Formats: sequence, structure tokens, C-alpha cells
Amino acid sequence: MVHFNGVFILHETASLIALSTVPFIASLAIVAVGVAVARGYLVPSKFAARTFAWTVTGVVSISALDAWIFAGVVVRGFALPATVPIFGIPVPGVVAPLFDVVPFGVLTGFLIGVYDARRLDQQESIARLSRINETLRITTREMVEENDRAVLEQAVCDRLAESEPYDGVWLGHYHDDEAVIRPVAWSGLPDEYVESITVTVDERATGGGAGGRAIRTGEIQTVPDVFADPTMEPWYDLFESHDVASLAVVPIVHEDTVYGCFSIYADRRNVFDEREAGVLSEVGESLGHAIASIEARDLLETRERELAEQNERLEEFASVVSHDLRNPLNVAEGYLEMARSTGDDDNLARVADALDRMDDLIEDLLSLAREGSTVDEFEAVALADVASEAWETAGSESATLHLADDLGTVVCDVSRVRQLLENLFRNARQHGGADVTVTVGRLDDGFYVADDGPGIPEAERDSVFGAGYTTHETGTGLGLDIVRSIASAHGWKVSLTESDAGGARFEFRGVAREETDHTRDDA
Repeated sequence: MVHFNGVFILHETASLIALSTVPFIASLAIVAVGVAVARGYLVPSKFAARTFAWTVTGVVSISALDAWIFAGVVVRGFALPATVPIFGIPVPGVVAPLFDVVPFGVLTGFLIGVYDARRLDQQESIARLSRINETLRITTREMVEENDRAVLEQAVCDRLAESEPYDGVWLGHYHDDEAVIRPVAWSGLPDEYVESITVTVDERATGGGAGGRAIRTGEIQTVPDVFADPTMEPWYDLFESHDVASLAVVPIVHEDTVYGCFSIYADRRNVFDEREAGVLSEVGESLGHAIASIEARDLLETRERELAEQNERLEEFASVVSHDLRNPLNVAEGYLEMARSTGDDDNLARVADALDRMDDLIEDLLSLAREGSTVDEFEAVALADVASEAWETAGSESATLHLADDLGTVVCDVSRVRQLLENLFRNARQHGGADVTVTVGRLDDGFYVADDGPGIPEAERDSVFGAGYTTHETGTGLGLDIVRSIASAHGWKVSLTESDAGGARFEFRGVAREETDHTRDDA
């Protein structure tokens, strides 16, 4: 109303009208903005009162400033000097009052700038928190859905590397026996960079950095500026070549087990604040729980497989006991009854044969019962020596054992491998005759046992390792099943083919050997 009066009613000079026009236009804008605020257009209705309160604050502040300027004019007697000396420099008097206004303007601008900066920082914090929570959500989903450790670790690296402002991530396993962390998965980093990383957990310089501290303490380690941290000096060249400015190393732990850690790189300083570090620590703990669950699941599956194998073996036992043992037992009972009634010693001899047959079956059953599904203790032994010892037990004077000169060593359970060879030698004698020749030779990744007997038809080779399979009238049908079980316990693959002499040839592959192989003479 005041400014309307100055423009349209007073009809003062053109200069005064012009001066009144600007405040008048501003007043109209204030009315429009006020109506919009009151109706909830510019700001939510719940903040309308707050907005008007700031308006009142502005009115009071400007009014106080205006009063201050007016007071200065009154004190000076409404007259401004032509010039005012400031540090000896004459300044026009009309400009002098502006110097009284400047501090108020600077203070007001500074306070508004602080307010604006704090608002921007809050917005960035909210955006960062949203990003961090999204990263946590995605990585947690990967952990829940994945049941393969290697795939899970790579997926976590991929998800973290996709999150701004991270530039690269690598994950390493901790080897306690060597006190070293070896990278196994990475994303956003070149292969040659990761392969050149050396991180230890010992007293060396490479053990004093963030990685070593994370493993020792089990807590996240953040480095706001890698080049300002002297413990990171061993990797300065690597960081400089890949523009790494800050990093965080997060341990992967579950209860008292430290599986390893993952390192996150950023190309600017001070990326990992307290909130970010807290969320990344949760990722490390969650990943540790997920790995522990995968290991427990794998162990359970292994136990289930072992139980299934044991149940299968029990069924085999039941089959042999109910059938193969019952037959010779019935024979022995029949001939024993005849011997009692007739007194004929020939009948007793048949009883003895039946009992020997039962003894063979029982021995083979006990052998199967003793064999586990895995081998826990290994040692490197000369294969020729083991074969010779097995021949002393299962060979014969009329049969011949030929050992290749380059058999070398095998890493195995000696007792079980000797039993494996004994069964193969006994099988060769039963089917190849008393004068059979058995050869033990070397393969690139294992060894073979061959004979010059009649061999096994190709159509039957897939069945010979089954329990109860035999083509010999005195065979138990368990010998080759024992061979298969022992080979499987070592992680070997066994196959049957034809030997050069037309007999049977059993090949064992995937056999571990000592790095420095010993010959038979060395043993």
C-alpha cells in the first residue's frame, strides 16, 4: 500500500517515482509468493509457518540495518562530506555509508552460505547413505542367493566396484601358515596390478599396512590419504600408477575365523567416513557368515554323500551275507551231516573247502568295511617297493611280476595302495592262471597294472567294479570293488582296457607324485 501510494497517488518527481517502482514490484512479488506458500505450492504446507518466520526474520534484520544507516545520517546532520579519508585515501562521501552496510552484507551472506553448505552436505550424506544401503542390499542378496564361494566372492567384488565412488575392489584369502593374503577375485582393476600385489601379516614392511592391520585386529582399516600414511609406502608406486588416493580394507570374519579381506580403492581422498566404514564392516561380517554357511553346506553334502555310500556298502554287505555266505554255509552243513552219517573223510574235505570260501568272503567284507571314502594321511613312496611287497602276499612262485624301471614315487596311503595291488595281482592269478605275467608300468599322470591272461570282454568292462561281479567259480566278486573304493578314496580315476598281450589292463590316473621323483633304486 505504501509503495502503491508513492507511485500512483503522490505524483512526485520522476526520479522518486522510479525509486518507488522497484519496491512496488517487489511487494507484488511478495504477495504472490506469500499466497503460493500459504496454499502449499512452493513448499509443503507443514513448512509454511517456518517460511513466514524466516520472512519476519528478514524484515527485522533489514529494518535494523536500515535503522543503523538512518542513525548514521542523523548523527552526521543529514549532510555528507564531499570526501572521507580512509587510510589517507580520499573516498567520496556518498560512498562512506556503504562501508557501514558491508559488514552486515558479508555476515548475512556468510550465514546463508554456511546454511546452504550444511544443507548440501546433508543432501550428499543422504545420497551417500542411500548408495551405501543399496550396496549393502545388493551384496546381501548375492550372499543369500549364491552357494559357491568363488562365485560369491567375485559377485561381491563386482557389486562393490559398480558403486560410486569406488574405482576398484580386490578380495584375498588369508593363509595363516604363510602369513600372506593372496588375491582371488577382483573388479575394476587390471589383472597385472592385482597379481603384483604383495600383502603379508608379519613384521615385514608389507605386513604393516592396512591389510595386515585388518587381519590382525579383525576390524576395518581406512586410509583417507594413502600418500600421507607411511605404512602404505611399499605400495606407493602401485597407487600412483593407478590413481589410488584413499582406500579401505575390510576383514572377512566369522566368529574366530578370519577368511581374508577385501580392499576398496577410490581416486579421491577422504571417501570412507565413519558411516561408510560401518556399512562396509557389515558387508565383511555378512560375507564371513555366508562363507561359513557355504562351508557348512558343503560339509553337510559331503557327509550325506558319505552316508549314502555307507548305506550302499551296507546293502552290498547284506547281499553278500544273505547270498554268498549262505551258499557255502549250506554246503558245509550238508557235507558235515553226510560225514557224520557215513564217516567219509572226503565229505570233511568239502566242508573245509566251503569254510575256506567263507573265510575269503569274510576277509573281503572286512576290507570293504575298513575302507573310508577319503584318505587323510599321504606320504611319497616308491611304487616299485609297494608293488614288490604286495606280490609277496598275493603272487605265486610260478607267476611273474615285471616292474617298469621308471615307476617313480606316488603320494598315497601306503597300506591301502598295497591292498589295491594285492587284489589286482590275486585277480590276475585267478583269471590268468598260475603262470600269469603281471606288469606294473608308468603313465603320464599315474600307473597301470596289466596281465597276459584272457582279458575281460569289452561289454563287461563297465560291470567288473560292481560288488558281487565275478567270472571265477571261487571269486568273491568283491576284489575289484575294493580296488575301485581305494582309488576313489585317493581321488584317482580307474579304468579297464585291454593289455598289449590281450589280457586285462587297469589304468589309474590323477595320481599325485612328489616334485622330485625317486626311482626304485633311490628308494
